Amino acid sequence: MYLAGRSHIIKNRSLIDTMRMFHKMGYGGLELSLQHGMGTWLDVNYLDDYVIEKVNEVSRELDFPITALACHQNYVNDDDTYEIEKRLLKAAPKYHTVSNTVILSTFMPFEIRELNEKEVYAQLIERTRELCKIAEDSGVRLAIEVEPNQLIHSLKIFFHVAEKVGSPALKLNFDVGHIYLSEVDIEAAIDRSKDFIVYSHIDNMCMGEHCHKLPWEGEIDLRAVYQKLKDTCYDGPVSLDIYLQDYEAAAPQCLDYINREVFDPINAGNK
Repeated sequence: MYLAGRSHIIKNRSLIDTMRMFHKMGYGGLELSLQHGMGTWLDVNYLDDYVIEKVNEVSRELDFPITALACHQNYVNDDDTYEIEKRLLKAAPKYHTVSNTVILSTFMPFEIRELNEKEVYAQLIERTRELCKIAEDSGVRLAIEVEPNQLIHSLKIFFHVAEKVGSPALKLNFDVGHIYLSEVDIEAAIDRSKDFIVYSHIDNMCMGEHCHKLPWEGEIDLRAVYQKLKDTCYDGPVSLDIYLQDYEAAAPQCLDYINREVFDPINAGNK
């Protein structure tokens, strides 16, 4: 296991500069998002061959891989996002990501979900099925993450959607903090979802509060969780998922802590 940075959170840097920054810090790779600085607009330039070729060139130069692609926007009833994510899935193989995965989310305003629940979930299943068909044709995986306040806010709902969609491309991004809030018993959740896990986000949280804390804060025993993941089903890149803090300023200390307290002991076989 090794830690990757997320371009999604970084402000005031180009994508290439972001890659060089994380590489200099000692991160093992980058999760590349179509979003910038927690904004909602999507940079479709990242789907152009010229940009993809430049990213791959810098990746080879630095020996610094793109670990996954991501688009954390509402594709369920936002037609523009839906069409862009289709393009993202078609372009994804050109990035040669470590995980061969595109991470998507199911954001939606409460009032739309609560007042039209039946129609909303039917649309979720229909559009996810169509995106998965493209993922299958492209030879990539589409990973949804369970997250509080989103349409897929529990493993129960994820498994229901997966059954209805019926695609081998549909997988799970295992966000540790989100799983803690939705399932409580993280290790049992790993056992239940082990056949779907293809990526992970690391953060810490306290029960009852959807707040992405620094790794050394919160209630989760991160070493125990990642030991369980490695023993059960997953031993690949993991992205640091914080956004309340200054990501760039906190990133070196987070890397040091996670390597020292979580990944190094696990990779060395020290349980």
